[in-house]
Amino acid sequence: MVLQAFETLRQHELVILRRLRNGPLTEFELAREVAESSAWSAEDAFARIGDWLEALRREGLVWSGKLFDQRDQFIVAAALTNKGRALVQ
Repeated sequence: MVLQAFETLRQHELVILRRLRNGPLTEFELAREVAESSAWSAEDAFARIGDWLEALRREGLVWSGKLFDQRDQFIVAAALTNKGRALVQ
């Protein structure tokens, strides 16, 4: 079951999950990792990272959400769920 789920993930999803093994990251850090590890440009990766995180969240592999600062500016952060951790370890 885990192997089948692992095989259906796309390259950018694998990069995101593997990178999150070391702890939570922001959308900026994850987009940079995808761009450095795949054929995606940094701009394209950043433009799509929210959708990718949402897809992984719907699959139960990551937690993602907006963190707000005192000026109501937000940043998206993500971390592995137990299911996601089991998949990439």
